[in-house]
Amino acid sequence: MNPIAAAGGRIGGRHRYMLLAAIGIFPFLVNGPVNARIAHQPLLYWGFELAIWVVLPGLLLLMATRTPGFRFADLGLHLAVMNYRGLPAVLIACLLFSPLCYGVYVGAGALFERWFPQDGFFNYETMIPESGIGYYAVILYFALSAGLVEEFLFRGLLFRAAREFAHPALAFMLVSPLAFSLVHWESGPANLCATWVFGLFAAAAYLRMKNLWPLIVGHVVTDLLWFS
Repeated sequence: MNPIAAAGGRIGGRHRYMLLAAIGIFPFLVNGPVNARIAHQPLLYWGFELAIWVVLPGLLLLMATRTPGFRFADLGLHLAVMNYRGLPAVLIACLLFSPLCYGVYVGAGALFERWFPQDGFFNYETMIPESGIGYYAVILYFALSAGLVEEFLFRGLLFRAAREFAHPALAFMLVSPLAFSLVHWESGPANLCATWVFGLFAAAAYLRMKNLWPLIVGHVVTDLLWFS
C-alpha cells in the first residue's frame, strides 16, 4: 500500500491536510543539500528532481482529493476573485498580479543582497544548459514546477490545513512565509530573506483573493524572468 495513503487512512479528514502539508514540505527542506551532492550526476539529479517536484506533489494531490468533503475550491482553484466571478476576472487578476510578484521578489532580493552578499551552496541556475533547446526546456520546467508545486503546497494546502486552527488567518500568515523561506535556505541568506518577503506578500494576497491562479501565474512569470 502507498505509505502516504496508509498514513492518511489512519488520520481523520480534520487533520489529514496537516499531515499532507508536513509530508509535502519536509523533502524540500533537504532538497538543496541533496542537489548539491548529486548535481554532477545528471541522471541521478533529474531522477530525484522529478520525484520531489512531480511524483510527490501528484500523490499529495491525489490524497487530498480522497479526503472527505474535499473541494478544489478549498485550495483556491476556482473562478472567483474576491467579489468577481468568471474566467475574465481570474485572467485580469493574473495579468495584474504577475508584475507585482516579480517586483516584490526582485526588489527584496536586491535589498538583502546588499546586507548579505554571501553565496549559497546550491543554485538552480547552475543546472540550466548554456544554450540550445535544453536551455529553454529547463527554464520552462523550473518555472512551471516551482509555480505550480510551491503555490499548491505553501499557499493552497497550508491554508486548508490552517483552517483547523482557532485563528486560521494568523496561523497561515505565520507558517506559510516561514515554511516557504526555509525551503530556499540553500541559496544563501539573501534569498532566504527575499523568499520570506515574497511568501508574506503571497500569503496576504491569497487571503485577500482566495484564489490560487494569480499566485501560480505570478510565480511562474517571476521564475521565467529570473532564470532567463
